[in-house]
Amino acid sequence: MIEETIYQAFAQQVRATPDAIATKDERRSMTYAELDAFAGSIASQLPDNSRFVGIVMDHGIEMIASMLAVLKRGAAYVPAEPSFPIDRIRFMLTEADVDAVITQRVYDDLFQSARRIFVENGCEPASASDAACVARPDDLAYVLYTSGTTGAPKGVSVENRNVVSYINAFEREFGIGAGDVMLQHSVCSFDIFVEEVFATLLSGATLAIPSVHDRSNTERLIDYITRQKVTIVDGFPHLLADINRAAALPEGVRLYVSGG
Repeated sequence: MIEETIYQAFAQQVRATPDAIATKDERRSMTYAELDAFAGSIASQLPDNSRFVGIVMDHGIEMIASMLAVLKRGAAYVPAEPSFPIDRIRFMLTEADVDAVITQRVYDDLFQSARRIFVENGCEPASASDAACVARPDDLAYVLYTSGTTGAPKGVSVENRNVVSYINAFEREFGIGAGDVMLQHSVCSFDIFVEEVFATLLSGATLAIPSVHDRSNTERLIDYITRQKVTIVDGFPHLLADINRAAALPEGVRLYVSGG
């Protein structure tokens, strides 16, 4: 039986490789120790006894640190892409009864009624304050909402131990670890995103987050994959089909994972 939370597994990796690069985006990179400190500073701003916390942010280091912050406090994060229809975002956050929303000021008008915690692109930890990890393995880690094609979106709740168990299996099967660079390509509300992020951060690898500009075009994405020395690409079949149709395959990729 898995007796560990996602954040506890991440903290163990922080202790093992504090100076290794945990994640990088178009603006900067952060080591495992730096990402942990960033998550701690965000966690200290969350309301006490939070159960669910919305996350509506651009993809980047700030989003990853915010998710870790929520997990550290023993709450579950409820992610939504800022590009989703406003009514869908509001439905998800209202239905989940979030205690706060971590976001950026550019999206403040999406949810005026909720308590907001702003984490802007490029910001540094606000202080050295930290928050104790209060999560348990059977606590919920996140709620992902379905597409709602047959009606209103439905939230699927996943516990910490489910994720840790899955990531342990992923690590055994594919040998991900130090030296690997995982591409972060999926939207935050898909389970592939969980695989990209936590298979990386619980194994000592590096998560590479391309800009919207690089993500929007297959040729630019392939160039990004090559420049950032990405070794693992995890995505839907249409992503692999787009790469196959390109003039040249990205260099350095040792593993493609796909399903859907």
